[in-house]
Amino acid sequence: MRALFFVFLALPGTSAFVAPLVRKNGHRLRAAEGTTDIVVVGSGIGGLCAGALLEKLGYSVTVVESHDRVGGCAHGFERKTKEGVFNFDSGPSLFSGCSAPSSNPLRQILDAVGVDDLDWKTYKAWALYFPDGKDFATFRSSCGDAKDFGEELAKFGGPQERIYWKRLLEVNENLGHVIGALPPIVLRPDPIGAVQTAAPYLKRRLDPLKFAKFGLSDLPFLKLDPSGPFSNLLEAAKIPKTSMTYRWVDFLAFALSGLPATATSAAACSFMIKEFFSDNATMEYPVGGSQAIADSLAKKCGTVLLKSHVTEILVDEQHRASGVRLADNTIRHATVAVISNAGVWNTEKLIKNIDIKDIKAPPPKKTPPTPSFMHLHVAFAAKETDATWNHTMHHIIVNDWNLAIDAEDNLVFIAIPSVLDPTAAPTGYHTLHAYLPATEPYERWQNLDRKSQEYKSLKEKRSGALWRAVERFIPDIKDRQVLSMAASPLTHERYTRRYQGTYGPAWQAGKDSFPGHASSIPRLFCCGDSTFPGIGVPAVAGSAIAAAFSIASVTQHKRLLKEMDDSGTLPL
Repeated sequence: MRALFFVFLALPGTSAFVAPLVRKNGHRLRAAEGTTDIVVVGSGIGGLCAGALLEKLGYSVTVVESHDRVGGCAHGFERKTKEGVFNFDSGPSLFSGCSAPSSNPLRQILDAVGVDDLDWKTYKAWALYFPDGKDFATFRSSCGDAKDFGEELAKFGGPQERIYWKRLLEVNENLGHVIGALPPIVLRPDPIGAVQTAAPYLKRRLDPLKFAKFGLSDLPFLKLDPSGPFSNLLEAAKIPKTSMTYRWVDFLAFALSGLPATATSAAACSFMIKEFFSDNATMEYPVGGSQAIADSLAKKCGTVLLKSHVTEILVDEQHRASGVRLADNTIRHATVAVISNAGVWNTEKLIKNIDIKDIKAPPPKKTPPTPSFMHLHVAFAAKETDATWNHTMHHIIVNDWNLAIDAEDNLVFIAIPSVLDPTAAPTGYHTLHAYLPATEPYERWQNLDRKSQEYKSLKEKRSGALWRAVERFIPDIKDRQVLSMAASPLTHERYTRRYQGTYGPAWQAGKDSFPGHASSIPRLFCCGDSTFPGIGVPAVAGSAIAAAFSIASVTQHKRLLKEMDDSGTLPL
């Protein structure tokens, strides 16, 4: 049950003599006092969620971050031009289940720690473009109405798609119910504690009949094994691989994990399909982008140290994590625990006075990374003709369904947050972020000098796939651009300190397993996409729940749940 509970919870030092500095984003950069209960390495969404939860539970928390802003892979940045200030979002831009209390782990953490300053804009669909004869078709990928979505599948794939879609929903129903039966925030990684926190809510949420069907008819044949690949469910539902239904689910799996449906966990996909097509479900985007989420969480984390690069995770004589050493050789002591939000590859390098064999997480050479990104950020002028596409902020290009979904340059994600967020661009302009997700080989770039002409030429060449994708629906984008910036795996590696600029670990469901939040070093815990299945924000937030409640007591946990239950923020 432990694995079933968590498998679905699917990125110069400051001296003590420096005066506090209030940043324009509202949270405070303060000098640490040297010792706190918890030290969190890295201010990605996972680290901030874990830190905010533990601060809420009464611990003192210090978050240390190399960058000049919080957010990790979900940070944003701004550029000033004569037209005005453009705010770009470099992180995830597709959110669901965040605008109101829900089963989304991120939303539950926001509610738990009292984040109430985010303004969520909602919408119902994104555009998916793919070859259809000589032209590209535009598929409306909507949420909140499973029947309507089935009709859209039939429109492009033929009437049999209604049957395929219905069969898939039927096969997914029991697994989806069991996976989503409990709010993630009630779960703990320790089995005895998990019973104490989850039991009161389990009887409110779990349908005994659906649970019995799942346990008696599905598990014995491993058709619906939560830790196996979602392709098993597609096979159980007899969905042809060439059907529009299969292709769309394959795309969804890749968006969740950077891997196709044959390697993405059934639990992660099952949970997303259940939530995405629940009645009245919406997609959302926060005003201020991903950076706004990170900033709000940072305000709940106690002390946040920016430009504070960790060079070592310290252990004491008993081999217990005891703090961190920063690049300026100062030390931040932790009396209770250290949480690493760095990837498994980076975390291993930070532990220097203990043999790597003592660490439970596999060494980096055994943890396969997915390929990296190419990014393109563009500021451009708006036109009346934009009405043909600006009904949605998201546009996904699939260049060839006959290629693997993870084939190089085959899939391009495009977000135009200014469609919903008035702070993203000056009036009359838009900001756009396009990227190749988990398909750009790091090896192509690793020996290049970022200042060389060779590097600049390659960056221009490789960003061509992104420009061509955007031109599918904004053909004159280059003529209208005010500013454009391309970024390579080296850029991603530099600013987010991601190993080889990776999208995340490439553990394949049914063959491999993630190392989880624990380590063999007492008082050292991990969170982020290196620990749990799924690269997206829900999985990262779920990993933070596991790390935080590995430290907090059952009594503290139950007190928090009662507070949420009383306030109506715990969906039951």
